[in-house]
Amino acid sequence: MATDINAPVDNSDPPAASGYPGGGYAVSTDNSSRRKLYSRLFYLLCVLISGLSVVVLGVLLVSIGWQGHSRLTWDLLQNSHSELNPESSGMWPSIIGSVFICGICAASALPLGIGTAIFLEEFKPASKPLRMLHSFIQLNISNLAGVPSIVYGLLGLSLFVFMFNVFGRIQVNESSGTELFGVSHYYQVLSLAGGGHTVLIPQEDESQKTIKIDEPTQAVSRDGETFELAIWDPASGQPKPSDPEVRKRTVRKGQGGGAYSETEWYYLRLPFGKSFLAAGLTLSLVILPIVIIASQEALRGVAPSLREASFGLGSTKWQTVRHVSLPAAMPGIMTGAILAMGRAIGEAAPILVVLGAAVAKNSGPQNLMDNVVTMPVLIFNWAGRQQAAYQELAAAAIIVLLAVLLLMNSAAIYLRQKMRVG
Repeated sequence: MATDINAPVDNSDPPAASGYPGGGYAVSTDNSSRRKLYSRLFYLLCVLISGLSVVVLGVLLVSIGWQGHSRLTWDLLQNSHSELNPESSGMWPSIIGSVFICGICAASALPLGIGTAIFLEEFKPASKPLRMLHSFIQLNISNLAGVPSIVYGLLGLSLFVFMFNVFGRIQVNESSGTELFGVSHYYQVLSLAGGGHTVLIPQEDESQKTIKIDEPTQAVSRDGETFELAIWDPASGQPKPSDPEVRKRTVRKGQGGGAYSETEWYYLRLPFGKSFLAAGLTLSLVILPIVIIASQEALRGVAPSLREASFGLGSTKWQTVRHVSLPAAMPGIMTGAILAMGRAIGEAAPILVVLGAAVAKNSGPQNLMDNVVTMPVLIFNWAGRQQAAYQELAAAAIIVLLAVLLLMNSAAIYLRQKMRVG
């Protein structure tokens, strides 16, 4: 129907809506008031829960500080555990043990985790079957991040400590298996020098655990010097050598000796047994999913325009990753790595499964196959004792561990800010 453009325009106000003075439409305020009330109640609930969490944490920290502050001395950091005198007990071997285990953990988990994240994020497959496999792997990595650490401890026990008994069965407190390198086998024989002085005779047959010296042979001093071992026969009627140096190189005829081994720091055998190498590799399984996820998130945060600009300049995929994506994501990667190591240094369950709860260790490890004690395991041991002195030591050790974690978190924040500015 045609409209007459010359028709007069009605500029009068629209009729008032029935029942509402002044015209317009009614808007109910009941729903709006109800929503505001719910929002306020939810806000108060969140504040209450947050405040309660802070109060509980504060009470725990104050309680630990009050109980352990008297033990925060240099003796705590310098001494070792003592069963007979808890007053002189310390945690120095556990600090060294935690450092060594975390070093193995970082050396194995960080390169593998960051490399895996780069591959999954920067080199995504194009074909459908490979994309499905990629999604499957990504899903399982996310699931592994939530697996309890005790499960990783059991896995490490089978995989690293015993290696499924492929290289021989290891009994408790027994060093056996297939030795690869870093060890020398000798017979230890008492010399005529007295005072417990011994000489070492190279062991030719490792199955023979004892030896009887009846004739001169090649021997090695504790300093590593090789010499001809002399024999003194009491039945000959000749007196013992008077020169102290000659006595150190002489043994009685028929003198017996037992098997003795010297190891280097890089000593390695299969399986690893209850060693700090096995413990460090087990902890690397715990933090590996965390490192991968944190590194992936950091790589996803890199602006796509940076990659496109690199490709536009003719760079290859690897050149773009090496010179563009990885440097831009490094602050986030380093932050995630340090936070993951913070979790590793505070783990007790996997270490208890792999190494046990023994704390009678007076020094650091001598080689890769040596046992160690860590700070969480020492705290677990002290906290389970009835003596009040050990309870105080456990509280003081918790303070030290919290201080270490605080330093690591602070380092993560500092590095992130510094690398972003740089």
